[in-house]
Amino acid sequence: MNRPRIPGKWMAATLAVGVTFGSGWSIPVFGPIAPIASAEQAAAIANWNSAERAALIKRLAMCDKAADDFYSDPGNARYLAVKAASDKARALLLDPNTSSSKLNAAYHTLDSALAAYIEDYIRDASILERQTFQTARMLNDSIGTAPGTYPQEAADTMMAIIAEAQAAAYDPNTTVPQLREQYLKYIEGTAVLRDSMNLDRSQRLGQLNQQRQTIAEISANLPNTADYSKLLSAFHAQANGLEALLADNSGLLPIECAALCVQNAYTALTEGLQLAGELDQASKLLDSPKGIRSGQYPSSAFGELRKAINKSASVLTKASPPEQLNASRAALAEAVLKFRSTLRP
Repeated sequence: MNRPRIPGKWMAATLAVGVTFGSGWSIPVFGPIAPIASAEQAAAIANWNSAERAALIKRLAMCDKAADDFYSDPGNARYLAVKAASDKARALLLDPNTSSSKLNAAYHTLDSALAAYIEDYIRDASILERQTFQTARMLNDSIGTAPGTYPQEAADTMMAIIAEAQAAAYDPNTTVPQLREQYLKYIEGTAVLRDSMNLDRSQRLGQLNQQRQTIAEISANLPNTADYSKLLSAFHAQANGLEALLADNSGLLPIECAALCVQNAYTALTEGLQLAGELDQASKLLDSPKGIRSGQYPSSAFGELRKAINKSASVLTKASPPEQLNASRAALAEAVLKFRSTLRP
């Protein structure tokens, strides 16, 4: 029986992934990772530090802070609007090729949702007073040069913002719109403060190179297929972008975002490998005996399984994001179970 074309024969890949993520496995050492070219490094830095990406990343940090301050009420429509806008913004940031116009549009949607969220919650001075007090107390214990602390200059700037906000909060003549304006300045200050946090760049680079080494080990057991190459190229592009930011002494916010992009590409790659192996196994079922006798499968069952295989293969070929790959794996597993259940007793 002719089987539908599966993107590559990746059974070795499935075995490699199983070894990689099994218990007791340690990452092999392949020697130093070659540094990325200066031109590629400059391009990655320019992309991450573009005005549109930087603005969107900063607004996301402000939204996260507001959600923490307001307790992220899942029943609040304006909170849900902020969450939806944040999720869309993060999805756009995962793609290094997202256009400036799309990033700008996402920024304005997020900005409007945040303004409405603040309007809903800031109706007096209580939240502004409470949160600035807590941040000041945290900051007093977190100034230094060690990872996880803040430089003195950044702390001084934040304390000045806090002092202005508290002065407004304690002034009985301050209007509610003014309190909202002060709160917006305050959470913008917290985003800038977080961006300045000291971090261990060598440790972050070591973690990144461990992921690269894991992928290199998996790649050694795989044929050179177009589908795998797409996922592998996406991972390396994101990894090189993060390395460039670490070498450029960029702030924490873009580094965290770039690290999320690396993890997303890493997960997509490993999910893709698993899906490829599962497609190969599912396609072998199409050679099962067909007929109306015991131990055979009805003709209709083959058509349904073939549809599921082709659909999952299409998701893999498009180098889809990890959540789509995962959903495709689940759908394929369900189709296989359904096919097996039709075996005539």
